[in-house]
Amino acid sequence: MKIGIVGLPNVGKSSLFNLLTGTGAAADSYPFTTIDANRGMAPLHDPILESLGRLLDPQKLTPAQIEVVDIAGLIKDAHKGEGLGNRFLGHIRDVDMIFHILRGFADEGIPHVFDTIDPARDREVVLTEMALSDLDIAERRLKSKRKQADAGDEVKLLERYCKLLSEGSYGLNGSCNEEEGAFLKSIGFLMPRPRIDVLNLSDTGESPSDNETYLLSVSLEEALADFNADERRQMRIDAGLDPRGGFGLLEDALSRLNLVRFYTVKGEEVRAWTIKKGATAVQAAGKIHTDIAEGFIKGEVVNAEDLLAAGSWAEASEAGKLKVEGKDYQINNADVLLVKFR
Repeated sequence: MKIGIVGLPNVGKSSLFNLLTGTGAAADSYPFTTIDANRGMAPLHDPILESLGRLLDPQKLTPAQIEVVDIAGLIKDAHKGEGLGNRFLGHIRDVDMIFHILRGFADEGIPHVFDTIDPARDREVVLTEMALSDLDIAERRLKSKRKQADAGDEVKLLERYCKLLSEGSYGLNGSCNEEEGAFLKSIGFLMPRPRIDVLNLSDTGESPSDNETYLLSVSLEEALADFNADERRQMRIDAGLDPRGGFGLLEDALSRLNLVRFYTVKGEEVRAWTIKKGATAVQAAGKIHTDIAEGFIKGEVVNAEDLLAAGSWAEASEAGKLKVEGKDYQINNADVLLVKFR
């Protein structure tokens, strides 16, 4: 799974990328600092993994990670190629979800492309460019598909999608079911991708109110690096921000992407993984290694909360919390999975 960070220039995209991934991508105060997309892995904050670590005392704890892509700033008329727009729009087609960063902070040292702070206007500019790009592609695809006798269903779907875009609708709004939305996404359309709007505020949190965005201050997060978790949480609350900071943004992304966590214990490592909700034990085994999936015999499963309450794997088994499951067992969130394989 990949998350793409998009927005206008100079809104804090690369700074958010660095915050989430711990990397050092350039984040200067002029447009198009980012030309080629920066890519990195964001570790997911995981209290359950930390608790399993205290219980099992492994040499290594490995959190689940999700790939984050820092995409250069879009500008008006990007769908026509302005500001290398076609190239940047192409990067968005490579991701599963979008973090749309909106600027809510004023800073004379960091110019705004429109000179004034207006998150609602900025959102409209970026979404319009994405929608116009989709509309152009959809109309060209329709022209081709209408000539194919067996493409009737796709033609009807594309016609509905074009109508939505022409009317200025930026979501499917129930006009397409989940399968249809997934198909539109699979053939390269931008707007069907799940999106979280992130309002990047000053370190005081002062900004026009906006209830539809995730409230975050990248500058405050950078300043809080040496504070403990409770202090960071309280200072975010005092600033009117989401108390979870960057970690909460990633958690919301997991929920929107319909992902759950499961855990493995192997040798001296306890590791967390993410997988689509409803995935089976053999699919989870394939996440670990293809050989494990191919040789799958059975899975021993205990929920992490039950394991922590029991105090050990053996005691969880004695309490009847450890289950032996086959290939088709559906992984639940926080399952600890031990795979037996040939």
